[in-house]
Amino acid sequence: MTHLKGFALATCLLLLSVSAILAVAGGTAALVELRIASNVQERDRAFQAAEYGIVQALQVPAIGTALTTAAPLIVPPDGGITALPQDSPDSFAYRMHYAGSTPSGLPLGHPAAAMTAFHFIIEATGFSSRDGTSRQVQSFKVLRPPEWTAGPADATCDPADPGCSALPVPGPLRTSWVETEAE
Repeated sequence: MTHLKGFALATCLLLLSVSAILAVAGGTAALVELRIASNVQERDRAFQAAEYGIVQALQVPAIGTALTTAAPLIVPPDGGITALPQDSPDSFAYRMHYAGSTPSGLPLGHPAAAMTAFHFIIEATGFSSRDGTSRQVQSFKVLRPPEWTAGPADATCDPADPGCSALPVPGPLRTSWVETEAE
């Protein structure tokens, strides 16, 4: 009979140990999944901050062929980061440069067929408040007359002037996009 009491005690201790191990493993798995979800959320916030930077770059009126890879438009100019609006803890920075030109690619009957497509590249990086980062590269083109080179004067010329490059053509058109790195 004492053999059975010892066996029952050993069995209970074994079951208690297995239950404790399973509880610890379950808690650890839940903690890991929570961290994964938090990291995904931070990466998504950084992605959205980089996308905001791209949208801001697409609205810059002072684009032109003088923006080269050696002398790009850098925002902010000091090479730091810019906070998102509305008290967001996230931030962004971007670089934009001219990449070359091609014919417009529009059908011959189109009013803007004789225009040239000027291609630009934006490299935007978004930062979330808890160290998430996302770097995106977006290319876009603007259709302008072949002689177009500058940005600010583009918006101030007289539209009645035939040499004016502020013609009724589409604004920047996104062409390709890639997320090059994310953490």
